[in-house]
Amino acid sequence: MNTPWHDLLANLAILALLISVWSNIPFSRVQSKIARELGFGLLLGMGAVTVMLLPFQIEKGIFIDLRTTLIAVAGFFGGPVPMVVTTALAAAFRIYAGGAGTIAGLTGITIAATVGIIAYFLRRKHRPSIPGIIVFSATVALSGLLGFLALPSETLATVLSTVLLPVTIVVFAATLMVSLAIENEMRRREAILKNHIYKEVIDSLPDCLNVKDTDGRFVLANPATAQLMKAENVEALIGKTDLDFYPPEIAQSFKEDEDKVLNGGTSCVIEQHLTHRDGSEAWLSTLKAPLFNNGRVTGLITHNRDVTAKKQLEEALALSEHKFAAALKNMADGLVMFDKDLNLVFCNEQYRAMFPRTADLRVPGTPAASILYASIARGELVGMASDNVTEWVNAAVLKLRHAGTVHFPLFDGRWIESRTRPAADGTCFVVCSDITKAKQSERAMGELNSRLAELAETDGLTGLLNRRAFDAVLAEEIERVGRGEGALSLLMLDVDRFKAFNDTYGHTNGDACLRSIADCLRATAGRPTDRVARYGGEEMVLILPNTPEEGAVTLAHKVRNRIRELNIAHTGSEKGIVTSSIGVATLPNNTFGPDAGRLVMRADEALYVAKAAGRDLVRTWQPAKPTLVTAKLK
Repeated sequence: MNTPWHDLLANLAILALLISVWSNIPFSRVQSKIARELGFGLLLGMGAVTVMLLPFQIEKGIFIDLRTTLIAVAGFFGGPVPMVVTTALAAAFRIYAGGAGTIAGLTGITIAATVGIIAYFLRRKHRPSIPGIIVFSATVALSGLLGFLALPSETLATVLSTVLLPVTIVVFAATLMVSLAIENEMRRREAILKNHIYKEVIDSLPDCLNVKDTDGRFVLANPATAQLMKAENVEALIGKTDLDFYPPEIAQSFKEDEDKVLNGGTSCVIEQHLTHRDGSEAWLSTLKAPLFNNGRVTGLITHNRDVTAKKQLEEALALSEHKFAAALKNMADGLVMFDKDLNLVFCNEQYRAMFPRTADLRVPGTPAASILYASIARGELVGMASDNVTEWVNAAVLKLRHAGTVHFPLFDGRWIESRTRPAADGTCFVVCSDITKAKQSERAMGELNSRLAELAETDGLTGLLNRRAFDAVLAEEIERVGRGEGALSLLMLDVDRFKAFNDTYGHTNGDACLRSIADCLRATAGRPTDRVARYGGEEMVLILPNTPEEGAVTLAHKVRNRIRELNIAHTGSEKGIVTSSIGVATLPNNTFGPDAGRLVMRADEALYVAKAAGRDLVRTWQPAKPTLVTAKLK
């Protein structure tokens, strides 16, 4: 006859096999939580049925096994769903088995399920601890004894004298073993998941992250590192050093930096300039940190951020600032900047020279209103009625808050044009130009405008000159050049990808876009003699009398930047917004004959080259080929 120890230990072997099977089933890959819980409960339920097939039988219909361990564990680790599935399978099989011990068996099953689910809710917000698992295992073993009370009295006496101690010990040991195994496996799976998440995060970083051993060999790297080093993939880096990817002098400089960190045991942040073997260059902002294991440096962690674009921007900014300073010094116009409180912040010498009677006040810190009051009091500004000076000054100061152009006379007969451009932060820029000659020619220009108006000179959509008016104005300006009255420049502008814009946003929005661009051209054409026309479709032209090529290029960039600043969305363009391409052609003074008649054709050729070079560009016409014009940063 078998002893309880023999049969229950056989059950224990089945539990060990069951846990081994569960450890190798990839439940974590199942996306549905309820599916995972059902699978866990079904597995433990089948295990409960299996141990019930190999029980220790006290007498016919009365047998003992380790089903309560699996039922309680299902509730403790899985929660209500696995507990119900496992309990249902175990109870169904016990009813099927029948016998005198059925009621006692079902009672034991119910008690085990109750203990498991109570333990689950008690520890739901926390991971099971080893002391908690020991208490749980003891509770399952002791509570299982209550099921014996449902046995017949004569059978109960036999149980108490022969199997009570072995059953209690084995149930406790089995529950403890299964619980610890499941807890360890869950921790292992969580560690695997965390490692997977960490790897995905590291691999998705746009910055380079890698680990080297103390000899400089790569042991870990993300795809960004492979891309920086022009390696085929991450695997191509492992086991290799910088010398396998960079020229020897670059690799040696990197090794020296790394040795300093390894020997010093402290992190450092440095900028590194590197050259690849193909000759391409890059700038990196690099963090190097020692990797410690038990207090000993075992490797090096490196984080690289490619700052090449930043370096290029810094260099471009420095060049732009140099050009800006030169432009301020050499520009013919006066330039002044006021802060948000309308106190003078900056002005160039040309601005101060325009107003000799108040030049001493036109310095940083002086309020705009004080300058105006002094200019009137000292007779610099003329034509002001003495009884409304305050009202006039207040109105003039208010105009500094809004974009606009103002003409006013000075005491010596000069006329000044003041163009105000407020910024989003409340500051404003004012450009002052001497327009005395322009004022003197206003009468002549008025007569010309009257003639053009009679010829229906206005384009109905944009309000610009139409093609007919453009042809007439251009012909007159070309004649003026032939008479030696100054150079003539022509800007021909085309809206990039405009057909795609119309196809995407409709012709109504297309018309609105053209009107906005026309407004940009008007704002740029500040002189009365500058004329803007719609040449056809999305093409517009700007006639610039008495303007050399350099000045025309400057205005072309202003136009291009103004259009970009409209920030009109254009998903049909590679730029993402509406942009323009501009061709520039210039007739030098005293030009006549065939060359003069080719001005439009040359501007159109330069425009074609600008579009072919990538759009959103300015190109000038040259006899051989248009030359590249470096865009001015704003």
